[in-house]
Amino acid sequence: MSITHSIVLPYGRTAAVDQECQLAIYRGDLEHPSAPGNKWHKLQHHLQAARAQNVTTIGTFGGPFSNHLHAFGATLKDLPFKAVAVVRGELQPTLTPTLRDMADQGVELWPSQRKDFRLGELSDVANCITSRHQDIYWIPEGGGGLLGALGCRDWAEQIYAANPDYDAWVVASGTGTTAAGFLACSHVPALHVFSALKGEPEQKATILDVADTLSDACVSMSDLKGKLHFHGDCHEGGYAKHSQRLIDFMAEFARCNPTEVLDPVYTCKALRAVCQAIETGQWPYRRTLFIHTGGLQGWRGYPQSRNPFVGR
Repeated sequence: MSITHSIVLPYGRTAAVDQECQLAIYRGDLEHPSAPGNKWHKLQHHLQAARAQNVTTIGTFGGPFSNHLHAFGATLKDLPFKAVAVVRGELQPTLTPTLRDMADQGVELWPSQRKDFRLGELSDVANCITSRHQDIYWIPEGGGGLLGALGCRDWAEQIYAANPDYDAWVVASGTGTTAAGFLACSHVPALHVFSALKGEPEQKATILDVADTLSDACVSMSDLKGKLHFHGDCHEGGYAKHSQRLIDFMAEFARCNPTEVLDPVYTCKALRAVCQAIETGQWPYRRTLFIHTGGLQGWRGYPQSRNPFVGR
């Protein structure tokens, strides 16, 4: 069964039959039961490295509603590793749904002040954990790093094999790991990356640097820059925030596409930006593939009344 679906544009034109611009969504969130979307792909090479190093413990970092942390806990539940997570912000007496799941899966949770959290493996809390679990393998926040991007490059190859006839791909970005992996894949056409973060001017440079490291030697930085189209203005007020126009867009999208579901942090913002560009005649591509990177569990951090995809 294909997980690439034509979508109906929220302003009333059917992308499947619109000869000017056809838009399809690749439902990566349907690929893997415990680590949907890009999550498994970012984790797989890190897990291989941990096995190769014969460690007993794997640690990582994320926020209290992190999709990465949720996938990390679900994936390690059935693997022979002790799982440790450094959580941004102080842990409250009532855990978020994401953290409750992780606790039930046996993950050891450590709270971290935001200033210390930003230091990653060099943070005081990470040093404390390392002293307790000396043979620990650390996975960067969001499953990032070169190994995370390598997994996303592999994913891009798989997506392309099933969807070769598109002249542009679209992906939302948090850490930029998925975008870097996609950019490093020679088969990916024009790549439009929409950041969900506010005030991240260095993210484009990071994506290019990682992609350059992973690309074939014959691919130049100039080639990568020509293929990458980075958009830093679709954050809708900031990370995980919803403007009224985004709320309205999601409601209309859900009405027009009753079988498709967007996540509340990444895909909703990127897809709104693309649909707006199509509506105003500013999208120059005939066939566009939008990559759904998962994250539906993130809706548990919002009031149910905010979620237009409830029950779908």
